Amino acid sequence: MAIKLLEKPFFTATLICILIFYSNSARLNQRSRARFCLEESAVSSVEGEIISSPAKTQSGKYYICKLSLNTVYGKVSDADANSSARGIITLLIPSELAEVYFPGKLYTAANNKGAFLYESGALYNFKGSFSNSVFIAKDCRTCSWKKGIYGRIDYFRALCRLQFKRLMYAWGNAGGLLLALLCGSREYLEPVLYSNFRTAGLSHIIALSGMHLSMFSAIALFFGSRFGRKKLTFIIRVTALILFVWFAGFSPSLLRAFICSMLLLFAAIAGVKEPDMLMILCFSFLLQCILSPSDLVNAGFMLSYGALAGILITSRFLTKIIMRYLPPYFSLSLSASCGAQIFTAPLSLKLFGSFSPIGVIATVFVSPLITIFIYSGLLFIILSLIFPHLSSYSAFFLAIEYNFIKIITGAFSQAPLISFGE
Repeated sequence: MAIKLLEKPFFTATLICILIFYSNSARLNQRSRARFCLEESAVSSVEGEIISSPAKTQSGKYYICKLSLNTVYGKVSDADANSSARGIITLLIPSELAEVYFPGKLYTAANNKGAFLYESGALYNFKGSFSNSVFIAKDCRTCSWKKGIYGRIDYFRALCRLQFKRLMYAWGNAGGLLLALLCGSREYLEPVLYSNFRTAGLSHIIALSGMHLSMFSAIALFFGSRFGRKKLTFIIRVTALILFVWFAGFSPSLLRAFICSMLLLFAAIAGVKEPDMLMILCFSFLLQCILSPSDLVNAGFMLSYGALAGILITSRFLTKIIMRYLPPYFSLSLSASCGAQIFTAPLSLKLFGSFSPIGVIATVFVSPLITIFIYSGLLFIILSLIFPHLSSYSAFFLAIEYNFIKIITGAFSQAPLISFGE
């Protein structure tokens, strides 16, 4: 099998790239490295466009995002100075600023510090300072949205995400989980549940990835097939995928899922009945390395590709063994989970110092529950928008599902971890 894989050019090229990049034999080209004339220590404010949706840090004190620089300001020899700038920096926005319009957090300490809506696509001027090449903002002086159709689209997206957060906030903890699953925002995710997912080896389930895209693609396929036209179904599915990633925002794992999903759709429209999934994954890896080489050092990128590669390479062999003892559904789910764990366990030990073996079994039980939760959540959202008086009933039924998920994940989180060096 290994010899046959090496005969495939995409697999060989991917293997060579992995060996070169992760053995430190070659340096990544920092195309997006920040460049400006002032010294970092002299910079007191930066101006640029936020290009990623701000996400809350683990400490909860800041929201982290990427800022595409236009100008930096500071002092040189006690005189005011500014410099045009290029490249991308990591920006930390204090939570009291980022959450100023968030539901349930309206009365924050953002007095005269910048009560703006912080989302990708807008131009900001932040006052603060650099620390280890990360700009820590203290306040925000200005915010403006680009003129023209693209600026209006970005502003519309920001408003949609804010309104969605308000609806989810009204649904309590269940809404917080649904918000994380559909929007990638974890501000309202109950800390206990998040801890359960992490400890039980289920973090991949709440990370935006292929599972979420495949669900939206399946919904689009269901409605598109009602028309009986293959091309129209293809257009509906592509539109659904684009709208989802546009609303949720790209992350390395979601970009991987988007590329793979688009390749599968184009293969289907071209009449390919059984595309080689491993070659699609390899092509996606190479393409993402070209589009965003900085993703190579991202943990989500490595774990996402590692998990899917493990499933594709080992699941057939593992399924044959497990089917001797278990029914088909459990055999397929357990073999996929085992394959993913085989490839990601070494990565988890290297990156985080531990991994959870119980995740193999926990995924088999929790993944279907999350799928049901997402589908029912989407249904309740549509019903609540059409019939607002049903919102409280929707919250009640979602809360039942949520509590069941919390109990199951809590039980699996009690299993011991395997730590590096122990």
